[in-house]
Amino acid sequence: MLKALTFSAALALIPGATLAQETPLTGPVYEIAIQEIRNGDVAEWTAARAPLLEGLAQTLGVEEDWTLRAFFTFPEPGPLPVFVGLTRWSSIDHFSAASQAMMTMPVVQSFFETVNMQAFVQVAPADGQPFLLEDYINRPGQVLEVAVRTPKPGEEGNFDAARAAFFGRVAEQPGYIFDREFVTTDGQRVVMIGWDNQEQFMTALGALSQMPEMGAFFGIIDASAYQAAILE
Repeated sequence: MLKALTFSAALALIPGATLAQETPLTGPVYEIAIQEIRNGDVAEWTAARAPLLEGLAQTLGVEEDWTLRAFFTFPEPGPLPVFVGLTRWSSIDHFSAASQAMMTMPVVQSFFETVNMQAFVQVAPADGQPFLLEDYINRPGQVLEVAVRTPKPGEEGNFDAARAAFFGRVAEQPGYIFDREFVTTDGQRVVMIGWDNQEQFMTALGALSQMPEMGAFFGIIDASAYQAAILE
């Protein structure tokens, strides 16, 4: 299983909570929270999440929010249900201010007690251009892949070329909608990939796994979190 984050570890990932940002994120940012439901109790998680969603809807800087149910994990699935939460903030400053305030609230701490965080990151498009997820993922049944990964030591210079070769093949697959690369303040690379439906995603995965471009790309990266999730 991929490493899960505790409440204290997630707090440490908030910009300004511990270390200064290494690379400032400009423009709107996406907060990505990959949440493994502790003890598998989705009802408890749903109840704990409800006041957070209510508060989030009234928070300055929140533009959109999504929660998708994961159905596929790399390298192997665990026994517990996983959900992928995404929130778009108008700026990293709005995210930081809201997070610092919310992390001291009992309802937030209660929510974190219901999950193991596989990833909790804030990202901006790597190319600096605007990105609206709802332009691509907006219909029940569509699939969103989210992967947090970094080049292995010594492979940094090979990342872009290997990525281009692999994602060129990804874009050829039936059901492909988009892919977009993002960066975190500390240099992690995050990708989102959209598909029309679960069946086409699984078919594409089977085809891609036989291609040398996938093996070459996966050979130079370390993935800390990966989920494919469905919009319901």
